[in-house]
Amino acid sequence: MSYGVIRLGLAALTVIGLSASANPTASAADVATASNACHKGEFCLFSGAHQTGQILYRLNVKVTKTGFTFPEVDKLDPVIKPLSARNPIPDTFGCIVRLNDKAHFAGSEQEIDGFGDKELSGAPVGSMTPDCG
Repeated sequence: MSYGVIRLGLAALTVIGLSASANPTASAADVATASNACHKGEFCLFSGAHQTGQILYRLNVKVTKTGFTFPEVDKLDPVIKPLSARNPIPDTFGCIVRLNDKAHFAGSEQEIDGFGDKELSGAPVGSMTPDCG
């Protein structure tokens, strides 16, 4: 009699195990990735190539027909090392975004020119500013 109860218990555990694996729940990493999107009008720097990975920096640029708002970032603390970017500033404004490896726009610089997705070197970014003209 106890042998039948054990077999019934094992069968129930097997069914429970199959049910759990058939309907997996979203992990915390999945939720973070889903909410970690760069939206239209946002300037974003990503930890991975091709606009993948974590968003290391995000700024709502507020582009209009006549201009945009992109405040200078005098100091990023901690310094980040992005591998890609998304730039919402249209080419018609003739602007680049300068990424300096040190605070206060000092040190070595890399530039993001033109609208859209850009690949970066992974060099440190300690400050950034738009440069138009």
